[in-house]
Amino acid sequence: KLNFIDLFPQKRITEINFLNLKYLDKNNLMNYLDIYLNQNYWSFSSKKLKNNLKNINEINNFEFVLHPSGILDIFIYEKYPFMIWNNNNSYNYIDKKGRILNYNFSFKNLTAMYGKNADKYVSEIAELDKYKTSILQNLKKIYFIEDVGWSFFLSNEKCFLIPVKNFEKSIKILRKIKVLEIYKNYKSIDLRTEGRIYLSKKQCSD
Repeated sequence: KLNFIDLFPQKRITEINFLNLKYLDKNNLMNYLDIYLNQNYWSFSSKKLKNNLKNINEINNFEFVLHPSGILDIFIYEKYPFMIWNNNNSYNYIDKKGRILNYNFSFKNLTAMYGKNADKYVSEIAELDKYKTSILQNLKKIYFIEDVGWSFFLSNEKCFLIPVKNFEKSIKILRKIKVLEIYKNYKSIDLRTEGRIYLSKKQCSD
């Protein structure tokens, strides 16, 4: 059986380049991916590298090529955080599925989300992207209380209170309310009680 390692023991990986890397640490990546300089060229496993890259939640997509010269180029496309989640004063960046993104990087202008177990329901908020310009424009922060609902606070001093159950239905109702002339006169819209809509002119409070 032909063994390239025995035939060409001197052929090595001479350089490892992470291209398009913005937030992740190169050294931590190399340790996790189990690749290193001077590794035997023929012992490199593209399948293993592919699987390891797939297991990194912070990576959205990737490409790599090991050149005959021994240079390994890895193109990384990282996820940008969807929100910053405050869970009892423990802060984490999260993606649109509520999974934590372990970045040692300071992101600006992210929406802040507060509340225990809010990460389990954040995918519903992510679905609002298609309505963002009409519903959650100027979204400032979000509070979540399990079995009660969501409180959306906007920078224009308005707030929307939405139940956990029938979330999508409530959002559709909210869209209809926002186009009414009467909407301008109220600060708060509360849809948490099924079959009822409460409007208030009082200042929204956290």
